[in-house]
Amino acid sequence: MKSALFLAAIAAYLCRTLFPRLPLDGVVSAICALIVVVVVFSIKPSVRILGGSFLAIGCALLAAHGASWDSYLLSFGSMLDILSLFALMPFVAIPIQLGRYADRVRTIIRSRVRHSGALYAITSAMSYSFSSFMSVAALPMVYHTIRSSVDLYPIAYKDRFLSRAVTHGFAMPLVWTPVTPMVGLVVEMTGARWSALLPIVIPLSVLGLVLDGVTGLWLSNRRRRQIGREVLQKMAAARESGAEGDTEKTRGKHPVQVLIVIFAFNLVISTLERYTDLSFLVLVTLAVIPFAFAWAALIGKAREFAARGREALPDQLMKMKDQFFVFLSAGFMIAALQATGADRVVSLRLNEFKDLVGPELFLCLIPLLPFVLAFVGIHPAVALAVAAGSLRPDTLGIPVEPIAVAMLLGAAGSFLVGPYNATIAIMSSLVDRSTYRVSNWNLPFASVFLLLSMIALYLIQ
Repeated sequence: MKSALFLAAIAAYLCRTLFPRLPLDGVVSAICALIVVVVVFSIKPSVRILGGSFLAIGCALLAAHGASWDSYLLSFGSMLDILSLFALMPFVAIPIQLGRYADRVRTIIRSRVRHSGALYAITSAMSYSFSSFMSVAALPMVYHTIRSSVDLYPIAYKDRFLSRAVTHGFAMPLVWTPVTPMVGLVVEMTGARWSALLPIVIPLSVLGLVLDGVTGLWLSNRRRRQIGREVLQKMAAARESGAEGDTEKTRGKHPVQVLIVIFAFNLVISTLERYTDLSFLVLVTLAVIPFAFAWAALIGKAREFAARGREALPDQLMKMKDQFFVFLSAGFMIAALQATGADRVVSLRLNEFKDLVGPELFLCLIPLLPFVLAFVGIHPAVALAVAAGSLRPDTLGIPVEPIAVAMLLGAAGSFLVGPYNATIAIMSSLVDRSTYRVSNWNLPFASVFLLLSMIALYLIQ
């Protein structure tokens, strides 16, 4: 029943967006309100408390302003665009699995990578590439692809090595890839054009990846000088032996195809954004399944794609019950803020703070908001949604693009250190360490990336 309700909400939202003349506003709101009631007792207690807080704040605001009963109902549904993308996004991971790109990467690593520094850089780059299409599904895929090869290199703390390489690479494309809800949320709520942000966020994203790779190479070179030559030779022989066995049984597609598809997908979205009136999130949501199917067809896996897709959708929807509750509750609170004018009050206070510290410093401080909120359990998407409602460019007197960039950079950093978000939780389960330990491993890099982001924000003004 729950998955059917989730699917009905997404379908009603997309129909309302594509056919705005249809009277579907009440239908969408009613389904969303019903979802909140139905799932409230089947979610985690922490999620129930967080979502309940959003609902309580929204109800208090509406009650204080004497809102009619239908205002409470119609305030639901404002974040279905993000949930729709969350639900359909895993489809784009299916061609990567069917093409066995990870198997091919493992063979290349064993035959050509000679030291752990290069392995770290390749792992981070692989995570970066897969994250551009797969979001959190990239984490276990990259981890299991590389894990068997790590034992063939002189690495003292293998779990920390893998955790850092995978999560650092994973977080960097989250500032620009259209399949991540963060980008769509910021574009929608700030009014910025995605294509206008790319010349800024892509270089910063690549800079973070290069910084991570260079650091890994430096640490590897220092480690190699401390290890005997005989040990290195034995490990090299073991890698060559493993590579010969892999070559005989692995026939995965070449990973370069993934890079080509990433470029093509971004080109399609950029073109659609320019020549259609649909919102960015809707464009990406509608394009995900057709594009993934076309990719699967090109590698001769169209039938397998259809079969896996039918199996994956119900499971994916059921996994999202926590997200539906939190995001719909946060959307209710945001709608209440806007309906009662409370968001304008917050904007005025932020404007006063901006005048006090100066617009340059104020802009540089924006990335700290999702970064700090991540430590108290608030999902970056929720933090950004709440912040975007108050960070009004027209009130603050700051161009919309720098505000959007600042929010995206802060979100990327928060994914690296927030001990309660999905990124850290998944990696924690993979390496069998606490979320706080994984968060601490990422804190040095996240801090440096955040500092570089603040410097970049100051310069782009």
